[in-house]
Amino acid sequence: MARTKKFPKNSISEPIQMIHQRLMRHGKKRLAERIFQKTLNHIQSLTKQDPFLIIENGIRNTTPSVEIRSRRIAGTVYTLPIELSVDRGVSRAIRWILIAAKKRSGNTLDLNLANEFIDASKKKGTAFYKKEEIQKLSEI
Repeated sequence: MARTKKFPKNSISEPIQMIHQRLMRHGKKRLAERIFQKTLNHIQSLTKQDPFLIIENGIRNTTPSVEIRSRRIAGTVYTLPIELSVDRGVSRAIRWILIAAKKRSGNTLDLNLANEFIDASKKKGTAFYKKEEIQKLSEI
């Protein structure tokens, strides 16, 4: 079995920690780290670029600036756009990317997650289109 490249653990940024937490199920942090490690290796082999830059660009491209909230005023329900803080926008983007990766079929989660991050960095993919849809709804 070939050895995979290990990426440094001590220089983990906040969005990367958020991805670890979102991937973790039933307290199995080591499994989440292993899936993320494989995702980084797939991104490295597919793009020949730094995987952390691809992930950062993907998160930046899918981060929404507004959120749609429903308000009931005088018996009528209105949808109002509300500005998001940066932290909430980043957590939304990460959540959308992970959901889109889980909905992809045919491959393992780590390969689907790598492909979703690559698509998001190229301004394609399900998570990016979700952000665009919300931006359009807020303009109406």
